[in-house]
Amino acid sequence: MRGMRWTMVVALLLLVAPLQVWAQEEGGPGEVSAQAATPAPAAAPSAPTTFVGGTALLVEEGRWELGLFGPLRYGLIEKVELATHPLWFFVAPNLQAKFNLGQRGRWHLASKAQLTYPTPLLRLLSREGIGGILPSDRAVPHLVSLQAELLATRAYGEHLLTYGLGVQVLPRVGASEMVSIDLPFVYPRTAAAFGWATGIAQVQAQGPIYKKLGYQADVRAFVYPGIEGAFAVEQGAGLRLTTSERFMAQAGYRFSYAGYPFGTMTNIAPTVELAWGF
Repeated sequence: MRGMRWTMVVALLLLVAPLQVWAQEEGGPGEVSAQAATPAPAAAPSAPTTFVGGTALLVEEGRWELGLFGPLRYGLIEKVELATHPLWFFVAPNLQAKFNLGQRGRWHLASKAQLTYPTPLLRLLSREGIGGILPSDRAVPHLVSLQAELLATRAYGEHLLTYGLGVQVLPRVGASEMVSIDLPFVYPRTAAAFGWATGIAQVQAQGPIYKKLGYQADVRAFVYPGIEGAFAVEQGAGLRLTTSERFMAQAGYRFSYAGYPFGTMTNIAPTVELAWGF
């Protein structure tokens, strides 16, 4: 397991390395000063602005985007986007804000902060029988998930390449007898409650293939300092049909290879998403 942890560390470094290359390509701090002394460059020419939620680009001011399973996004002002998952809101209240940090050369930069209170949902799932994923006789404490992420996106024509680096903390308040949820796609998002943080790195790409048909693919890695042998790598991809600025449909898969306290598991699941913009 120790060897696997070092493998994950190396993988994270490889994911972050292109950000350093970007900094060198744009000439470092000296170029920033030069740019500050000259008029601001024109906006990026053709970067897509619809259904780009996973990138550093923001929903246009005043526009709403609603996903069937994804979040509801709203362009509050030019540099701030708000989002929430309405499907989970009443059992896991959540709010996300994405801030436009401007451009550095051809890279769009944004920071994202997310606050989630998953305790009601976990207590609902703490039962025996169908739907129960936690023992019914274990007390679930108050949990507050805080996640921050830095995103950098570069447009290659209509194709977008995004790098992301983030951290999640999940402090517990009150008496706790909670055990870890050793399920794929769930464990990576709740393991921070048993360590001191979860480190997250991602690479994502999306763009057109032919006319209205496009693609979206990503790789996401999770590490959990303080939890021996635990890690996760998720890879997803899908084909998307964007009929207009008002509708998008996507179908694909999501693959998971993860290390749990008891060993490793590999899983794959189909994914479907419908989204509307207005």
